[in-house]
Amino acid sequence: MAPSNPMPGLSQRIRGLVNEHAARGYLVVAPSLFGRGRAGQDHGYLHEMGFSGEQLVKPLQPVDSSRVMLDVQTVVDWAQGQVAQGRVGIMGFCWGGLLAWQAACTMPQVFAAASFYGGGMTHPEVRRLRPLCPVLVHLPSNGAWMTQEAMDEFVAAQRAHFAAHGEVSPDQKGPMVQIERYDAAYGFDHAGSRQHDPMASQAARLKSIAFLDKYLTI
Repeated sequence: MAPSNPMPGLSQRIRGLVNEHAARGYLVVAPSLFGRGRAGQDHGYLHEMGFSGEQLVKPLQPVDSSRVMLDVQTVVDWAQGQVAQGRVGIMGFCWGGLLAWQAACTMPQVFAAASFYGGGMTHPEVRRLRPLCPVLVHLPSNGAWMTQEAMDEFVAAQRAHFAAHGEVSPDQKGPMVQIERYDAAYGFDHAGSRQHDPMASQAARLKSIAFLDKYLTI
């Protein structure tokens, strides 16, 4: 669970999410990955900062995703060692959704990943990655960071690959990539924001809980 006086760098929303899943019996770790750019700051979001979209991403520009993946690997390794025979899952939103997808495609220790509107997942070089574990992908109907055309291409690429190659895990309980689409804007899970869609958020969270329980419980 998150400590009572957590270190800076994580938003209240993420801290709340940590406590929510920890209350369900999971060991939950939320690394402050923005520390690779500007350490110790909660960068906030569009509605909090009053910036345009271009200004909002500026805090991310110093953050090298390839280096941040080393941090993700460190967290995965640490979590795996804390619980005997435990299975590690990853959940991420926006940039974190991209990192969750990349972790699922590159880290054999990850058993399941849930990606909420992972900005960058639809880029050609990224959508060609193939996951090593089941992944639940939540996509919006519209958004500045993921165009409808790009999302359609991502869905088509995944369906085409697994239709041709089938399942890759003998004990798999479902599709390797489960894609859920919502009639909602990018960022629909962020309560308090202009993009927040309570119905889509609730549906995505319930599906994520069921998905993680399905693949992480022994």
